[in-house]
Amino acid sequence: MSWFWGGGGGKGDQSDPAKALDDDLKQFLKDQQPRPYRPAELSKPTAPTPTPRETPVPVASTSQPTTVEDRGLPKESLFQDGRYKDIWKTYVPQEQSGISPVERVLEARKDRRATIHKAAMENCAFEQQMQMDCMHASSWAQKIRGRATLCHEENKAYNRCYSLQAKFLQALGYMSSMSSTDDDEERIQMHADKLYHRMMDYEAEVDDARRNGKPIPPLVSLFNPNRTAPSADQLVLPEVIASKLTKPLDDYAPHERELAAKAALEEAKVADTYAKDLFNYTTTMNEERKTRQAWLTKAFGDTLGKFLIPDAPQDATHTAYNVPELEEKIWEISKSGSTEK
Repeated sequence: MSWFWGGGGGKGDQSDPAKALDDDLKQFLKDQQPRPYRPAELSKPTAPTPTPRETPVPVASTSQPTTVEDRGLPKESLFQDGRYKDIWKTYVPQEQSGISPVERVLEARKDRRATIHKAAMENCAFEQQMQMDCMHASSWAQKIRGRATLCHEENKAYNRCYSLQAKFLQALGYMSSMSSTDDDEERIQMHADKLYHRMMDYEAEVDDARRNGKPIPPLVSLFNPNRTAPSADQLVLPEVIASKLTKPLDDYAPHERELAAKAALEEAKVADTYAKDLFNYTTTMNEERKTRQAWLTKAFGDTLGKFLIPDAPQDATHTAYNVPELEEKIWEISKSGSTEK
């Protein structure tokens, strides 16, 4: 038997042990060797060799672009000099996107809710980090504490922060105006965070006063610290607005009632704006609506035709309340000046 290192051979075999290997093994080892490094040589530019091309098929008209790359920049592009052309070449105007105006209004409302959710989470980054540190603690003591308490305090602080931050954003009119800029929305987001921490400071003062037997500090307005907070008698909301609250105003803590009322009124204002937009879009097709109604009436009778396509509304639905008047009545804007923004 011949050993792997060529045992049993003479001196010549010991000097070259690879001779005793099988041919297949030699070829395998040869293939596994690294290739020698060879620096790349600079190739001289050579004239391109002509390649045979097929005879182009004549097109009917060459005045209009036929490919996406040949399209010109749309008028919506801010860079008419050709920059970012690869991005703008796939742009489709809204009127050609296949989305109806009604769907755009509904999508705008959905996007506003998502934006408020994101802004509230950004303002609660500290509370969220405390929650994550408790759930994924590094030391054994913190792990045992987290499992024993299920991070109850951290979860409660984060959930409350998110809920209040979202209400402050709604009360301040975050993402409610189409004419506002990104800087305006960022200032509203920062101010919402400021008001939230002002509320937390007041809660800490109340807690300290109760534990030490001190008088409860007076409650001032969240949106105008130069005056007292509205009383429970002033916070009277119409039934259609009050019914959308998660709970009656009397069930809120005294320092949270003003926030809940203000957020509800601002949301009602935004909802009225969306309702007006939907009314304007749904009544723009009155002529087509009347044509379809006339055809159905002629074919199936007046009762069935108007049942399938009823008459378009003559005017937008009037609400039984006026949000600006309610805000002026509650916060006395005309006497105390506009609320702090």
